[in-house]
Amino acid sequence: MPPLKKGGKIEAKDVAPNWKVLQMKLKEEEANAPPKEKKEIPFKSSKKKRKVNDTGETEIPGAKKMRREEVPVTGEDKEKGELTRVIAIDCEYVGVGEGGKDDNLARVSIVNEGGKIVYDKYVRPKMKVVDYRTAVSGIRPAHLINASRFEDVQKEVHKIMEGRIVVGHALHNDMRVLALSHPRKLTRDTYKCKAIRQLLNPPVAHPSLKLLASKILGIDIQQGEHDSIIDARVALRIYLNMKAKWEDEIKRYK
Repeated sequence: MPPLKKGGKIEAKDVAPNWKVLQMKLKEEEANAPPKEKKEIPFKSSKKKRKVNDTGETEIPGAKKMRREEVPVTGEDKEKGELTRVIAIDCEYVGVGEGGKDDNLARVSIVNEGGKIVYDKYVRPKMKVVDYRTAVSGIRPAHLINASRFEDVQKEVHKIMEGRIVVGHALHNDMRVLALSHPRKLTRDTYKCKAIRQLLNPPVAHPSLKLLASKILGIDIQQGEHDSIIDARVALRIYLNMKAKWEDEIKRYK
């Protein structure tokens, strides 16, 4: 500090040089000081964690679910598609044996989860056809002239179904004429679903596909000859409409 003048005052001209020296020292100390550690603030995402449901689909909280139940129910759509985790199947039969009372497989149709055709073949019955049941089955003699062998169709359908969720109506009948079986946990039969039966008023123990289509989907089917592609699509559409309740019912009874 500069010496005091008489009267205890310090002249400004004496302070200025010393003040500049002090400022220079402070700058040097600041430059030589070790760098300060930056405090890391943990990153917190504003996005909610996405959940994956039992079918392997990603659920996005707050997001509108895509409406997949609008599967076409027309038989005019012949577009083919790839196999998916969920498929729907329907079969048509002809009458064999005494009086044509026994069933033989005559057609198999399978669609994917989008309702696109993945398999559709006429099948040569193993026994002589007594009744084509055309009014219901839609099967005519011309359909079976160049039809596939039963054993070939059986193998192909078994391979398609393997490991997949199979949807249909009264699937026990289709499996019977195919001489196949499918794991119960992978079977979704609109004929047996309790959640579906509860929607009917009055309740029906074993509802027809025609009734379910009318009550649940509000559409009329099977006005004349049946079409296995249409019936497979209808069963699939019912499943997709009822999927949440249906899968919840399955989980409760596992």
